[in-house]
Amino acid sequence: MSEETDPVPAQLRALGYRHAHWLAAGMEADVYALDEQTVARLPRQAAAADATPTGPVERLLEQLNQSRLPFAVPAPMGRLTLPDGRSLLRQPRLRGRSIGDFYDPAAGRLDPRAEQALVDLLGALRTIPHPLPIEMPALPLLGETMVTTAQPWAAALQRLLDDRTRRFGDLLRGHVDRLDDLVEACNAFLAGRRDMAVTLQHGDICPENVLVDDDCRLTAVLDWGFLTMLADPVLEMALTSSFFDMYGLHALRTDQRLSDLFAEAFSVERADVLRFKAVYALIGANAYSDSVDGHFRWCAAVLRRPDVRSAVMP
Repeated sequence: MSEETDPVPAQLRALGYRHAHWLAAGMEADVYALDEQTVARLPRQAAAADATPTGPVERLLEQLNQSRLPFAVPAPMGRLTLPDGRSLLRQPRLRGRSIGDFYDPAAGRLDPRAEQALVDLLGALRTIPHPLPIEMPALPLLGETMVTTAQPWAAALQRLLDDRTRRFGDLLRGHVDRLDDLVEACNAFLAGRRDMAVTLQHGDICPENVLVDDDCRLTAVLDWGFLTMLADPVLEMALTSSFFDMYGLHALRTDQRLSDLFAEAFSVERADVLRFKAVYALIGANAYSDSVDGHFRWCAAVLRRPDVRSAVMP
């Protein structure tokens, strides 16, 4: 990002961070390096930028930082205010390289060490029991529906499913056959999973959000809050296998390989992994746009996959 179009680095330097510069773009915020040990996140939404000093995601990260996870999380370190009034959240600068460095998209080959790191990550999240040894704050899913004690994960996803179908169903029907049957089957599937044991879910495990060392051992997990909640752990498997390579030449093969890997590692039904893929595709198709964008097309393609359709509507 050019400083000609981004005034933030100059404002940070005016506050005493002499080497401040733009570092990366996350799902919801731009990240700036303040120094060798610290970064600052600036939310793109004005409402988020004006949030209270510790929002629900920050409170969760504070507690996870004390929970002996086998990887670091970006726990908050307070806020700083720019001269223009915008607020940034300070966090530790977590070290490591993207797990995507161990994937060859041209060949569709994921290093076995990376496969094991993903299994280790999902396993670590599954070891955090419910009720948690931490206080789980109410978190917004896709920035909307809240998951609370009164409205747990399955009900929250059903509410999102109903809302997204009402708002965007006509758009999806133009790209997906038998959409209403898919929605009905996914609703029934979620209703049948309500009593499943739940564990902590990150909700957006993708190469950009997983840092590893040079031997591909986990060092940090970033960018919590997109679909972070207490949920059926099979949902996390479905999302992780889907998100690792969404648009590459061998994306489908990589998705299927990871789905098989996770189903075997955790002794779950592969069909349930596929059903959760359909649930996400329905609620997430318009997560970034009210019209047809790349993510919408990807979700529609998931809903057209023969293996997904046969799992959802056997």
